[in-house]
Amino acid sequence: MPLEFEIMPERGIANDCMEFTLGMPFQFAVTSLRKQHTLVKSVHVIFNEQDPLANDLVLALPCDGLRLYFDAFFQTLKVIEISDLTMINLKYCGSVISSNGEVPSLDKIDHCFGATHPGVYDALNQVFELKFRGLQFQFPADPNLISSQMSGLGAIQFNDPPTVSKMHIYSGNNLLESIAPAVPPQYFYGNIFAEKVEGVLGNDNKLTQLKFTFIREDVITSGSFGSSGSFSRSGDKRKRVERFMTLGDPCDQILSDFGAPNKLFYKPDDKMRIHTPSGSRMNDNKVSHYFLNYFTLGVDLLMDGEKHTLKKIILHTNFPCHYHFNIYHRCQFHISLSGLDQGNNYAITPFVKWDAIWDLCSHDKPVVLTRASCDNNTNPFGPTFCYNIANMIIEVMQNNYIASVTVFDTRE
Repeated sequence: MPLEFEIMPERGIANDCMEFTLGMPFQFAVTSLRKQHTLVKSVHVIFNEQDPLANDLVLALPCDGLRLYFDAFFQTLKVIEISDLTMINLKYCGSVISSNGEVPSLDKIDHCFGATHPGVYDALNQVFELKFRGLQFQFPADPNLISSQMSGLGAIQFNDPPTVSKMHIYSGNNLLESIAPAVPPQYFYGNIFAEKVEGVLGNDNKLTQLKFTFIREDVITSGSFGSSGSFSRSGDKRKRVERFMTLGDPCDQILSDFGAPNKLFYKPDDKMRIHTPSGSRMNDNKVSHYFLNYFTLGVDLLMDGEKHTLKKIILHTNFPCHYHFNIYHRCQFHISLSGLDQGNNYAITPFVKWDAIWDLCSHDKPVVLTRASCDNNTNPFGPTFCYNIANMIIEVMQNNYIASVTVFDTRE
């Protein structure tokens, strides 16, 4: 049975079970598809493994003729593409656009959506593009019908009205210039998002504090009654809030500033203990350290099990070519290395390749990190390599991009 969606130009598509809204984070789209595994038969994740920032991140549903394009940098939904209208049922304002394998014609699109500007011919792809705000239809066109005097779709006389080959939903007036809008308010309920995370090395060339800039949606319930007696609400307002996180902070302060974590995970053992001196290795008081997992922040916090203070901060980049992909949202961090780079303005961000800052590391041989689960010993992405800069461990993938940054307390 094909999926059925209502078209919402410049916003997305939705039905009773699923909603794909422009600006929604990648992880929410995957979660929505997982919940409908009985309806969605196949989902493919398409990305550029060697350069994941060069192309959009794509969720493809080949059995349903649907593709979701996510911005490579912010990993939020940018474009919705219906690539095969025979595989999906679509409606708009109560009118059936496509149903039971029937593809809409140009006349039907004109009837359902109304008048718009004449279509534009794309000579490279040999298609006509009929555009509305936030919505575009493509029609295959015979180049023999095109002449220099016929510049618009309305000027072409077709023997048979062409049928839609593709449909796109996006933000703005131009598909090629579209960008992903801000995260819609409905995804803020119960979640916390960071617009940016900033850190600067101190006088001792150590990073001990991070500044988080949060995006907050305040629902304004006040309003006024109109002349008709209806109540008009002022709307939602987006604000920014700053919070600081410092190594050594007590757990209750972190919970007060950042709220409850998405998950609490107790650390069963320390596999890196083998690299410590033998005397320290025996000093085990059998107290389990624990992680506060803030998935929507892209952050893990390791807390001391005895003192309940912050020991480590782990920032995740969430690249699709990493073992932990889709567990975390991308942390938009910016760590200035001005104290180490002698005026070259180096910085660690999710978009900087390792060779751009390699000169600042200790140049020791990297620690090879091989991940595998208990149920599945295979890792299709291979091992990663860990290097040291100041009091940070930089995990680097085989494509030279950074997978995570671990900031640790050196005062212990």
